[in-house]
Amino acid sequence: MSDTAIFILLSTKDLGANGHLPGDTRQLRQHLDNQERAVHLETVLDAPLGDKPTSLLLNSGSILTILPTGSDLSASLVGGFMARLHEFICSYPNIGRFVLAGADVDRLLAPAQFLQKAGYAVTILGPDRSRLDAVRHSCDDTEVWSNRGGARDRDSRDNRDNRDNRDNRDSRSDSKEDKSSQLDPYDVLVEEVTKGRNKGQRVLLTSLKQRMRRRLRRFDETRLKDLDGKPMKKFKDFIEDAVKRELIQLVERGNRSQVLLPGEEIPSEEEDDRDDDKDNGSDEGDSNSSGDPLLDTVDTPEETEPQTLSEKDFDVGSINEDADAPSKDFVIFLENSISEDGMTLADILTTLSEAQEKGDLQLGNRELKTQLQNAFYNELLEPVSKESPTKYLVVDDWRDIIEFL
Repeated sequence: MSDTAIFILLSTKDLGANGHLPGDTRQLRQHLDNQERAVHLETVLDAPLGDKPTSLLLNSGSILTILPTGSDLSASLVGGFMARLHEFICSYPNIGRFVLAGADVDRLLAPAQFLQKAGYAVTILGPDRSRLDAVRHSCDDTEVWSNRGGARDRDSRDNRDNRDNRDNRDSRSDSKEDKSSQLDPYDVLVEEVTKGRNKGQRVLLTSLKQRMRRRLRRFDETRLKDLDGKPMKKFKDFIEDAVKRELIQLVERGNRSQVLLPGEEIPSEEEDDRDDDKDNGSDEGDSNSSGDPLLDTVDTPEETEPQTLSEKDFDVGSINEDADAPSKDFVIFLENSISEDGMTLADILTTLSEAQEKGDLQLGNRELKTQLQNAFYNELLEPVSKESPTKYLVVDDWRDIIEFL
């Protein structure tokens, strides 16, 4: 059973001409799941209300808090509300979720982001469905709060996909986010480490966070708490907490941190060095090597500019931890070039080749190959489906991934 706190933020100007509240206070607790209990209900106001709304709030079990306000009513109300929330979380450390309700949803955005950074789940309630849709990415969930009869008018992510009829790309993104919001980050972590280890890959932190974000679109470790109840500050904190939970092993050597499954034998430094050689493409038994670095340098022909590029020139199934991120300009061009339903690698190459001929893409084939391959190495292109031939799309959060790299 988790504890939930409900806060209502109102201005006297939010009340209707007849003094009615924007929503039915008796229904607020109906927005909780069966495993939640409301341990606190508080209404934060800019001024005392009339007798009728005050009576309704008190009868619903709400505490009333009056804030001092200045000339900028909205700024004063939001600032005072955030101060009250900070005071509250310092006094009640066991709260797991906050429900923030109000007539003006925009006033709740800054408080919601403040609570999320502190590691809490946040649901925003308001009367305007369209405005809730616009801010749904700024919190964990949104629900309609109104006076329309006794039934609850829920706007949860579970049924939002059936209502949204936006363009295909936005719908696909929403659908992924809906499914990913139901996944446990620790389960996803173990699954991704298991996949990599089963393929014989070394699972490094740099790629692991990318894989987590592929599965959990809104994954943010700073919204989680460790076993001691402390908010996490970075991805390494999340990994170390998973180690404490005995879900994984963490092996740190030099600048690289490798993740293993429980019970796996920790590789020796010599084995790590051999893996590095494999990753870098070296082969001690290569008969073409003379053993003399100077001679090897002289005899190695300069790489020529390829006349054309084909699917055989690319490795689409591998992850390379050391690969550079492609340029932002190239990914933007790639994103704009690929159709909304995705494109096969052959079609992508044809489209890019046509752009070269028209002068829209100022890259030679050698540089184009490097940029596109690095996009695959860094998982910036994702398969749309398992059908063959595979179609690809640029991932929605590629900017965050490049920034992380």
